[in-house]
Amino acid sequence: MRIERPKPSSERLRQFSDQVAKAVDARGIDGRVCGVHCAIVCPQCGSTACQCRCAPECPDAPATLSSDPQSHPIEPAADPLVYEMRRLGMFRPCWSCEGHLDPKGSLWKLPAVWFYCESLVHVRLLGAGLSRLSTNRTLKAKWQVVVTFSDPDNIETAFALEPKQPIGEGIGLTELRADLSAIARALPGLMTREARDLKASTQAMP
Repeated sequence: MRIERPKPSSERLRQFSDQVAKAVDARGIDGRVCGVHCAIVCPQCGSTACQCRCAPECPDAPATLSSDPQSHPIEPAADPLVYEMRRLGMFRPCWSCEGHLDPKGSLWKLPAVWFYCESLVHVRLLGAGLSRLSTNRTLKAKWQVVVTFSDPDNIETAFALEPKQPIGEGIGLTELRADLSAIARALPGLMTREARDLKASTQAMP
């Protein structure tokens, strides 16, 4: 079967171009990465709204990145990726897991970060970037972006960044957690590179 592509409207083309341009720029958010949950006075400038001391290694990030820091702080291995996704400003992480073993030492829960995203273009760029990281062997496992569970009373659609199953031979929790860190480190440049490639390949669009 073959179905012709729909012809995009001028408004749809404008939205597409704007979303690609935002990813090419990738300046990140203004103010504290952890938002209103962080009210720490900066020792450098005295502000409570700067990014002077913001970093994935911040000891307060696992708690302040969460809206329920007492019961649900971010787990250590997931913290850098949650931080970078939040800092980038294109994704809103809403749940994460660093992965866990069962009592017998077998892989029980896979690492994952769930997030909201207003732009399907940005979801597309993230998926393409993960494929590139796998092709370049930056990652031990293959990772993907999929639509995941959304509460029935929530109008937002949730996506999951997670390893593809089945997991390859010789890949365990240690390797998957290392992949979380690798994705976090690569994320800003990854989004920019994929956006530039997509912009170049669609320049001839009417």
